[in-house]
Amino acid sequence: MRLKILALLFSALPLASIQSMAAPWTGTIPENFGVQLKGPDMNVGTLDQVQALGLKWVRRGCIWEGVEKEKGVYDFSRYEAFVKLCQERGLKVITPITFNNKLYGHVKDEPGRTAYAKYAAALASHFRGQGIHFEIWNEPNTKTFWGGHGKKGNSEAYAIEYTNLVKATIPAMRAADPDCVILAGSVSNMWTESYKWMEFCFAHGMLDAGFDVWSVHPYGLKSPEDYIEAYAHMRGQMVAAGGKPDIRLMNSERGFPIGKAEGHAGGDAAMAYDYQAWHLVRQYLIDMLEGAEATIWYEWSGKEGFALHRDGEPTPALNACKELIRQLRGYRLEKRIPTEQPRDFILSFTDGKGGVKLVAWTAPPAMQSPDKITPHEVLIPVGKKGAVTVHDLFGKESKVEAGDTGLPLRLTGAPQYITTGG
Repeated sequence: MRLKILALLFSALPLASIQSMAAPWTGTIPENFGVQLKGPDMNVGTLDQVQALGLKWVRRGCIWEGVEKEKGVYDFSRYEAFVKLCQERGLKVITPITFNNKLYGHVKDEPGRTAYAKYAAALASHFRGQGIHFEIWNEPNTKTFWGGHGKKGNSEAYAIEYTNLVKATIPAMRAADPDCVILAGSVSNMWTESYKWMEFCFAHGMLDAGFDVWSVHPYGLKSPEDYIEAYAHMRGQMVAAGGKPDIRLMNSERGFPIGKAEGHAGGDAAMAYDYQAWHLVRQYLIDMLEGAEATIWYEWSGKEGFALHRDGEPTPALNACKELIRQLRGYRLEKRIPTEQPRDFILSFTDGKGGVKLVAWTAPPAMQSPDKITPHEVLIPVGKKGAVTVHDLFGKESKVEAGDTGLPLRLTGAPQYITTGG
């Protein structure tokens, strides 16, 4: 039902309202790429693997009740050790500041709200100057993480409660560390109801609360290419509420699972691992195209079907991630090359030293599962004739002859890497 509603919402929007509203991210790969870690991952072995893969960010919550077990007494030692291990490996940290503490009650009320702000300020002060990005809560628009009060999530009441928490927390954090980076939003799903929740937040002053980055978890969409319309719609809401379309954005959690976990893209079950590999690469590239400053894949390990490691073994998605970084390390996105079909994607990357690579794939129609992709032949402009090197999703190399009209290539849902210069 959510997906049907979202599809109807998109189809009802004027074309101008669903075009990209932000410039592509201008940094170099893989500086904005990371992974979600959980408790069992907070160890040297996992962090060594993350570093070896080439990822640059990790996301891991700092649980309030584990830090403040006695009123006014904060013990950051466990998290401090984790941050040190990350820094030694050149890994940047996003930490959601979570959740309620039974010493104070729910943060929607006093004294919980003020106590949370003090805890967040203590966290910012303790890690001052260490480059941590602090995210206020995790998915506060849902009953799962915000609470069982009220009939449902995504309500105006939830939005007011969360906005009030953000307004109370940011000044306390800024007083502790004026330079700390603060994320707000952490919005679960991109669909009709979560859009309503965001609109309530914006109407009640969220855009003036002083956060640095708006974070989203774009579940509820069938393919990463649907993010283009979703992000544009969200930015349009911000503009309508008096904000700017270029507000900084991060995708701080999203994965495409196999099996029956929420967020499963559907399609042929026998292709589930392949789809996941496709989607990991395409999510990162689409987020970059849409200006996201970071993309965090959910997750490194776990039993929900999202993990890059299953039963201790790397998945095809992890191998696709490795090849993505191998192909594009040190490159930056230059542009999207126009195509006849709007769901075809050809992205051009440059390393600034003469190296040019294209990444090409096709996507299913909006809000359709990956088995709805129609593979087809295209001619890709490469600016030269003769043999061109093409690598598939996992690094298999081939030579394709380019002619006067371009490089003939069969597009599928699996991105391919084309070396055209350097």
